[in-house]
Amino acid sequence: MERKKALIINASPRKLGSTAMVLGILEARLSRVYDVERVELGAAAIKPCAGCQKCRPDGTCVLPRDAAQEIGEKIARTDLLAIGAPCYWGNVPSPLKALFDRNVTTFESFSSGLPSPKLRGKKAVLLVTSGSPFPFSRLSNQAGGTVRAIKTVLKSGGMRILGVGMFASAWNLDKLGERAKKTIARLRIE
Repeated sequence: MERKKALIINASPRKLGSTAMVLGILEARLSRVYDVERVELGAAAIKPCAGCQKCRPDGTCVLPRDAAQEIGEKIARTDLLAIGAPCYWGNVPSPLKALFDRNVTTFESFSSGLPSPKLRGKKAVLLVTSGSPFPFSRLSNQAGGTVRAIKTVLKSGGMRILGVGMFASAWNLDKLGERAKKTIARLRIE
């Protein structure tokens, strides 16, 4: 029997920071059930969306091929998408926003004139790190806003979000590891 596929996207520009740490814990857990591939978005060359609308109604991005299209194809093929992102001003880092903007038609179909989800049956897990202490980290202008922004995209694609981990005071790596292990152990991701 072929194992299911999981794609992990580290949306942080730092390969060894707090977001990478919590994703490493998640990856160890996922690898027991899934074939896991990890993408370091900070190292990916992604041009921003030009807003040309040429991908509509149901085409692909017309910009020269770069990591946006490659990662979009991986998202379409995966069974489980795990996104780890640091909180930037209550939102996502710019490379993740560019990836989402360039892959609107990966997530939605527009052939009927109204958007309809294209990724039904796929699952997602979100991990968000924040420098703010709890409970402030949960505010909409902090990690709460980052979670909201990612959920908006994934739900538009019809993905089922299995779990969300929010990690406050993520700058404290010594304490973060233990908290992350407990939080990720509680997630229902299988």
